[in-house]
Amino acid sequence: MVNNTTIERRGNIEAVNIERPKILSPVIASIPHGSSCITSEMKNSMIQNVLLTNNDWFLNDLYDFLYKLNITKISANYSRYVVDVNRNINKKHIEGDYTESLIYHKTTFSKNIYKNSLPNIVVENRIKEFYEPYHTCLLNEINNSLKEWNKVYLLDLHSFYAQSTADVVLGTCGGSTCSYEFFHSVYKAFVDEGFTVKVDEKGLKGGYIVSHYSSIENVEAMQIEIRYTTYIEDRYFGEEEVYHKDDMLFNKTKERLQRVLKNIVKIVEK
Repeated sequence: MVNNTTIERRGNIEAVNIERPKILSPVIASIPHGSSCITSEMKNSMIQNVLLTNNDWFLNDLYDFLYKLNITKISANYSRYVVDVNRNINKKHIEGDYTESLIYHKTTFSKNIYKNSLPNIVVENRIKEFYEPYHTCLLNEINNSLKEWNKVYLLDLHSFYAQSTADVVLGTCGGSTCSYEFFHSVYKAFVDEGFTVKVDEKGLKGGYIVSHYSSIENVEAMQIEIRYTTYIEDRYFGEEEVYHKDDMLFNKTKERLQRVLKNIVKIVEK
């Protein structure tokens, strides 16, 4: 149950979920890839039996405690495969590797997703219905928090498997998205909870969200990636869609993350 929290959905298709506590901390969390939902339009255009791999599985459940810490959470209600809100809109016509595309035409295992190229009207509709509402909501929440706090700290939350063997990877775009003081506080909070931590690993250096919003005055941003083996299950992950998790591991990691975020909030509110 979400206490003292407003849940909002924007757009006709409920593209974005906002959990906003009545008492705001200066910390905002963004979860752009936590949903695996796709639209009927997308489903009808896809090649049969294609696997939509490497979502940020179970991430909304993993961070369902954020409201307890008065952290505002903005999350996308549709899959990154519909449109990736963590990409620059200028990439909307790129159909190459998924790392370069606003709308993926290939999976993260380089398998074709669609029978044919998507018409421009489909691309534009997805941007209007899913991409733009996410960024409108995120910017609004940042501006709301800036009215209450001198500085706002944006945490962009993700998960991964292959790019590193660390439990957690912090992405700062080479130190350009936040101060050393904030980075050190986050790094120490994870290390103190026993997580192994790396910084700016290849492919996990920070995406569009942290690079874009950290350019706003008095906003610092960091991408936080947690490895599948740290919270889902300690095993090999291949080309698959994930439906099951090790509940004991999951709950233990959630408790540790709650302590991490609590310490971060305590430090930045000083």
